[in-house]
Amino acid sequence: MKYYHGSQNGNLTKLSLDKSVDGYVYLTPDYNFAVLYAGSLLRFWKYDFEQQKLIIREVVKDGLKKMYKNKPCYIYSTEELGEHEEMDVMGRKTVRMQHDVELTDKQYIPDAYEKIIELYNQGKIIIWFWEDYSEEQKIKVKQNVIDKFKPHMEEFKEKFKPNYDLVVELFPELEID
Repeated sequence: MKYYHGSQNGNLTKLSLDKSVDGYVYLTPDYNFAVLYAGSLLRFWKYDFEQQKLIIREVVKDGLKKMYKNKPCYIYSTEELGEHEEMDVMGRKTVRMQHDVELTDKQYIPDAYEKIIELYNQGKIIIWFWEDYSEEQKIKVKQNVIDKFKPHMEEFKEKFKPNYDLVVELFPELEID
């Protein structure tokens, strides 16, 4: 079985614990989730358990384009995991290891948005497009995201500037001085 890891770093040969923030390295058996994670620092998703498919959610007008368009990324894979733990987080299948993992294959994706649309057109994922929401849903979705991020914006700006910049691009009202 193949396991995937998505990244914007094109120079990986292994997943190494010395780069880990929590003492684990992660892969997924689901290629679509690897693309989701590789293409953007922020992700808005759900899982359709009935159809067994990833749902990517737009949370603002043209949100997918703002997050993924013209973003090159890489999907790495391996079949050799060694000792690992399997997890399921809201439908996202994940394996984690407390040891380095050699990566055996690499796929270059020049535009993550185009890859996501390709997966959608192939019926491999579901996308909830912003224009398909009712006005009431748009207000609720936007407010939920703002409420989630607002308490963390100072920390994002200080410690995770690329994430902060992307959140502000999507939600300019969250910019802090």
